[in-house]
Amino acid sequence: MLQNFARRSIIALCIFGALLAALPGLAIPAHAAAFEPEFAAAIGSIDQLYDGYTALETAIKLQKSQIQELRSRNDDRQKSVAAKAKLIDKAKIEQLNSASVQVSGKHAALLQQYSDLGKRAAAARKSKDKKSADLLDLQRNKLKPSVEAARLEIKNAKEALAAAKKSASAKGKLVTDALIPVQNLRKQVTAENKKIAAANRTRTAASKRYRLAVKQGAAITAATEMALMYNELGKINACWKTIYGYEKQIAAALSTAEAKLP
Repeated sequence: MLQNFARRSIIALCIFGALLAALPGLAIPAHAAAFEPEFAAAIGSIDQLYDGYTALETAIKLQKSQIQELRSRNDDRQKSVAAKAKLIDKAKIEQLNSASVQVSGKHAALLQQYSDLGKRAAAARKSKDKKSADLLDLQRNKLKPSVEAARLEIKNAKEALAAAKKSASAKGKLVTDALIPVQNLRKQVTAENKKIAAANRTRTAASKRYRLAVKQGAAITAATEMALMYNELGKINACWKTIYGYEKQIAAALSTAEAKLP
C-alpha cells in the first residue's frame, strides 16, 4: 500500500511540474518543479528577473563610464572657455591703461601749475591786488594752449582705454551668454542625480529585504523585492540616459561658446 501511495505521489508531482512549466510567460526552473505553484512561480520570476537585473547593472556601469568621461571633458572645456573670456583683449587694455597713466603723469606738473596760477589770481582779485592778478593771469594764459593740448591728449587716452574695455566686455558677454544653457543643463543634471539617489535608496532597502527573504526561504517575498529592485534600476538607467543627453547638449553649447571667442 505504501509503495502504491509513493508511486501515485511521484506521478502527481511530475504532472504538476509539467503544468507549471506550461504556464504562459513563465518558465519554471527544473529545480522548482517539486514545490507548490506560488512558490515555483516565484522561483521562475526571480530566475528571469535576476538575469535582467544583472544585465542592466552591466549596462549602467558602461553608461556611467561614458558619462563621466564626457562630463570631465565638458568641465575642462567650460573652465577653459571661462578663463579665455576673462582674457579677451587683456594685453591691449593693459597697454592702453599704461599709456593713459603715462600721459596723465607727463602733464601732471603743467596742469598743477596752471591750477595754482588760477587759484593765486583769484585770491589776488579778491584782495583787490589788480597788478598781481594781471601778472598771474598773463602767466596762466600763456600756458593755456599747452594745457588744452595736454587735456585733450589725456582725454583721448582715457577714451581709448574705455572703448577697449567696453569692446572686451561686449565680446566676453557673447561668450558668457552662450554658456547660459550650460548652467541650466547642469541644474537638470543635478535633478536627475537626485532621482538616482532616491531610486538607489529604495533599491538598497529592497535588496536587504530580498536577502532576508532568500535566507528565510520566502520565495514570493523575494520575487516581490526583486521586481522592485529591477523597477528601481530601470528608473536609474533612464536617468543616466537622460543625463548623457544633457551632457551631449552641454558639449554642443560649449562648442558655440568657443566659436564666439575672438
